[in-house]
Amino acid sequence: MSDRHNTRRIRNLLAIVISAFFAVVGVAGYQRTSDPMQLMLFLALAVVSLVLVMIVFKGIDKLLDSLDKE
Repeated sequence: MSDRHNTRRIRNLLAIVISAFFAVVGVAGYQRTSDPMQLMLFLALAVVSLVLVMIVFKGIDKLLDSLDKE
């Protein structure tokens, strides 16, 4: 798979930063409250945000490809 528009680095960095944010918030919240449900919720949000960023950037790549064809 080629990265013709050079979005891979931005996509990966953004996905890691957002996922790490949710993971850190979840761990910090768990340390304060000892509520495992809160930890699981934030870890699930980290995974969902990772997937969401990947989907958004796939759409951006398709949009850029369609602009190149015109």
